[in-house]
Amino acid sequence: LPADKAALYLEALHGWEEVAARFPDSRTDIEEMNKCLALSRYPAAVFHSVNAIEVGLVSLGAFLGVSDPKSGWTAVSGKLEQFVVKTKFADLAPAYQNSFPFLEQVHGTVVALKNAWRNKISHTQGRLVLMTSDFMPDVTDEIVVASRSFMRRLATEMP
Repeated sequence: LPADKAALYLEALHGWEEVAARFPDSRTDIEEMNKCLALSRYPAAVFHSVNAIEVGLVSLGAFLGVSDPKSGWTAVSGKLEQFVVKTKFADLAPAYQNSFPFLEQVHGTVVALKNAWRNKISHTQGRLVLMTSDFMPDVTDEIVVASRSFMRRLATEMP
Protein backbone atom coordinates (compact mmCIF):
# COMPACT_ATOMS: atom_id res chain seq x y z
CA LEU A 1 0.00 0.00 0.00
CA PRO A 2 1.16 3.56 -0.57
CA ALA A 3 2.16 5.32 2.66
CA ASP A 4 -1.05 7.40 2.90
CA LYS A 5 -3.21 4.30 2.44
CA ALA A 6 -1.11 2.29 4.91
CA ALA A 7 -1.58 5.03 7.52
CA LEU A 8 -5.36 4.87 7.01
CA TYR A 9 -5.24 1.13 7.50
CA LEU A 10 -2.84 1.03 10.45
CA GLU A 11 -4.17 4.11 12.29
CA ALA A 12 -7.84 3.71 11.41
CA LEU A 13 -9.09 5.89 14.29
CA HIS A 14 -6.77 8.82 13.52
CA GLY A 15 -8.85 12.00 13.36
CA TRP A 16 -11.83 10.21 14.88
CA GLU A 17 -10.66 10.11 18.50
CA GLU A 18 -13.36 12.46 19.85
CA VAL A 19 -16.05 10.52 18.04
CA ALA A 20 -14.82 7.13 19.25
CA ALA A 21 -14.61 8.46 22.82
CA ARG A 22 -18.18 9.82 22.82
CA PHE A 23 -19.69 6.96 20.77
CA PRO A 24 -17.67 3.81 21.52
CA ASP A 25 -20.13 1.66 19.55
CA SER A 26 -19.06 3.49 16.38
CA ARG A 27 -15.44 2.37 16.74
CA THR A 28 -15.65 -0.83 14.72
CA ASP A 29 -17.40 0.88 11.80
CA ILE A 30 -14.91 3.76 11.84
CA GLU A 31 -12.01 1.32 11.74
CA GLU A 32 -13.60 -0.78 9.00
CA MET A 33 -14.52 2.32 6.99
CA ASN A 34 -10.92 3.53 6.98
CA LYS A 35 -9.50 0.09 6.28
CA CYS A 36 -11.91 -0.31 3.35
CA LEU A 37 -10.94 3.14 2.10
CA ALA A 38 -7.25 2.19 2.30
CA LEU A 39 -7.95 -0.98 0.29
CA SER A 40 -10.02 0.89 -2.35
CA ARG A 41 -13.22 -0.88 -1.29
CA TYR A 42 -15.27 2.27 -1.72
CA PRO A 43 -18.84 0.96 -1.41
CA ALA A 44 -17.86 -0.86 1.81
CA ALA A 45 -16.28 2.33 3.16
CA VAL A 46 -19.53 4.22 2.54
CA PHE A 47 -21.53 1.40 4.13
CA HIS A 48 -19.44 1.60 7.32
CA SER A 49 -19.56 5.41 7.39
CA VAL A 50 -23.37 5.25 7.30
CA ASN A 51 -23.35 2.70 10.13
CA ALA A 52 -21.02 4.90 12.20
CA ILE A 53 -23.32 7.88 11.72
CA GLU A 54 -26.28 5.80 12.82
CA VAL A 55 -24.59 5.20 16.18
CA GLY A 56 -24.43 8.97 16.69
CA LEU A 57 -28.02 9.34 15.58
CA VAL A 58 -29.22 6.78 18.12
CA SER A 59 -27.53 8.84 20.83
CA LEU A 60 -29.08 12.02 19.44
CA GLY A 61 -32.42 10.22 19.44
CA ALA A 62 -32.02 9.51 23.17
CA PHE A 63 -31.51 13.24 23.79
CA LEU A 64 -34.57 14.03 21.67
CA GLY A 65 -36.71 11.47 23.47
CA VAL A 66 -37.23 9.21 20.46
CA SER A 67 -39.43 6.34 21.60
CA ASP A 68 -39.19 4.27 18.42
CA PRO A 69 -37.56 0.92 19.28
CA LYS A 70 -35.72 1.13 15.94
CA SER A 71 -34.18 4.53 16.59
CA GLY A 72 -31.86 5.67 13.85
CA TRP A 73 -32.04 7.66 10.63
CA THR A 74 -35.80 7.68 10.11
CA ALA A 75 -36.90 8.08 13.73
CA VAL A 76 -34.34 10.78 14.52
CA SER A 77 -34.91 12.76 11.33
CA GLY A 78 -38.66 12.63 12.04
CA LYS A 79 -38.20 13.87 15.61
CA LEU A 80 -35.85 16.62 14.45
CA GLU A 81 -38.44 17.74 11.90
CA GLN A 82 -41.09 17.74 14.62
CA PHE A 83 -38.97 20.00 16.85
CA VAL A 84 -37.42 22.26 14.22
CA VAL A 85 -40.20 22.62 11.66
CA LYS A 86 -43.54 21.61 13.18
CA THR A 87 -43.31 22.95 16.74
CA LYS A 88 -43.34 26.60 17.74
CA PHE A 89 -40.19 27.59 19.57
CA ALA A 90 -42.21 28.73 22.61
CA ASP A 91 -43.79 25.25 22.86
CA LEU A 92 -40.43 23.44 23.05
CA ALA A 93 -39.06 22.24 26.39
CA PRO A 94 -36.27 24.50 27.73
CA ALA A 95 -33.57 21.90 26.95
CA TYR A 96 -34.58 21.96 23.29
CA GLN A 97 -34.92 25.75 23.22
CA ASN A 98 -31.37 26.04 24.58
CA SER A 99 -30.15 23.62 21.90
CA PHE A 100 -32.29 24.97 19.06
CA PRO A 101 -29.49 26.35 16.83
CA PHE A 102 -27.66 23.01 17.09
CA LEU A 103 -30.87 21.02 16.40
CA GLU A 104 -31.77 23.24 13.45
CA GLN A 105 -28.38 22.77 11.81
CA VAL A 106 -28.21 19.04 12.57
CA HIS A 107 -31.71 18.61 11.11
CA GLY A 108 -30.60 20.00 7.75
CA THR A 109 -27.52 17.79 7.73
CA VAL A 110 -29.42 14.63 8.71
CA VAL A 111 -31.98 15.15 5.95
CA ALA A 112 -29.23 15.71 3.37
CA LEU A 113 -27.19 12.70 4.50
CA LYS A 114 -30.25 10.48 4.62
CA ASN A 115 -31.30 11.42 1.10
CA ALA A 116 -27.79 11.26 -0.34
CA TRP A 117 -26.30 8.18 1.35
CA ARG A 118 -28.55 6.35 3.79
CA ASN A 119 -31.27 5.73 1.22
CA LYS A 120 -28.71 3.84 -0.89
CA ILE A 121 -28.65 1.18 1.84
CA SER A 122 -31.66 -1.01 2.52
CA HIS A 123 -32.72 -3.15 5.45
CA THR A 124 -33.45 -6.52 3.88
CA GLN A 125 -34.68 -9.21 6.24
CA GLY A 126 -32.82 -7.83 9.23
CA ARG A 127 -29.53 -7.03 7.53
CA LEU A 128 -28.19 -3.99 5.72
CA VAL A 129 -27.66 -4.28 1.98
CA LEU A 130 -25.86 -1.73 -0.21
CA MET A 131 -28.21 -0.80 -3.06
CA THR A 132 -25.50 0.58 -5.34
CA SER A 133 -21.79 0.11 -5.82
CA ASP A 134 -21.53 3.45 -7.57
CA PHE A 135 -19.02 5.16 -5.28
CA MET A 136 -15.91 6.56 -6.93
CA PRO A 137 -12.74 7.31 -4.92
CA ASP A 138 -13.23 11.09 -4.77
CA VAL A 139 -16.91 10.77 -3.83
CA THR A 140 -16.06 8.24 -1.14
CA ASP A 141 -13.34 10.51 0.29
CA GLU A 142 -15.86 13.35 0.50
CA ILE A 143 -18.43 11.10 2.19
CA VAL A 144 -15.85 10.02 4.78
CA VAL A 145 -14.80 13.63 5.46
CA ALA A 146 -18.44 14.74 5.75
CA SER A 147 -19.21 11.78 8.02
CA ARG A 148 -16.31 12.68 10.30
CA SER A 149 -17.35 16.33 10.37
CA PHE A 150 -20.93 15.45 11.26
CA MET A 151 -19.95 12.90 13.90
CA ARG A 152 -17.36 15.23 15.42
CA ARG A 153 -20.06 17.86 15.74
CA LEU A 154 -22.35 15.42 17.51
CA ALA A 155 -19.49 14.30 19.76
CA THR A 156 -18.50 17.80 20.79
CA GLU A 157 -21.74 19.84 20.69
CA MET A 158 -24.61 17.49 21.50
CA PRO A 159 -25.88 18.00 25.05
